[in-house]
Amino acid sequence: MNILLTNPQKIYISAAALCFLLVVILVGIFIYKKWYAHKHYKEATYLKLNKLVNENDFLLLNNYTINFDDTHVGVIDHILISKKYIIVINDFPISGVVSGEIRDRSLRVVKNRKEVINISNPLNYNVNLIKRLNIFHRLDKELVKGLVVINNDSEIIIEQSTDQFQMIRRKDLPKVIKKIDKANVKNLRQADVENFINKLNRENTLRQQNENQ
Repeated sequence: MNILLTNPQKIYISAAALCFLLVVILVGIFIYKKWYAHKHYKEATYLKLNKLVNENDFLLLNNYTINFDDTHVGVIDHILISKKYIIVINDFPISGVVSGEIRDRSLRVVKNRKEVINISNPLNYNVNLIKRLNIFHRLDKELVKGLVVINNDSEIIIEQSTDQFQMIRRKDLPKVIKKIDKANVKNLRQADVENFINKLNRENTLRQQNENQ
């Protein structure tokens, strides 16, 4: 049996099909963006930092390994040297509502408003990396800041009473670093910065040579 459609009905069906196709495309783009952001979160942070460095005449070093002890090695994803501070930055692909206390061993993450997981507190990892860096390089601990960068689609419910160690979303990275660098303290001495960078590069070179032997 043939069903004859009126012109208004044909227009309505075509519009509905077009709307459905548009929704499918938008959902696909949203899913792809979330997948890409999760897979390439370190690259996304690097690009944002690199832009900030070029705009403000800062310095940036990436992927610096440091020994916790004889058997454990940690990785600092980024070391940004601003005019006033050394900022140790680590990336963690966390999405959801993150809550807890800044010095807790673990944090609570609620994903999609229902899935609840506990994760090792990345702030503690960042703090430990900075402690080792301070010891190895005899740095003034007041001149070193720590940032843990998580995904933009997260909400952070952690009481952070100090700017010494913070968890932030990637999109807030430039704003937070600029705020840190506006502190009323003296600029880092150029000679100290050069010595620090040279020592970091020498240590990384020696470590790579040892690994290749």
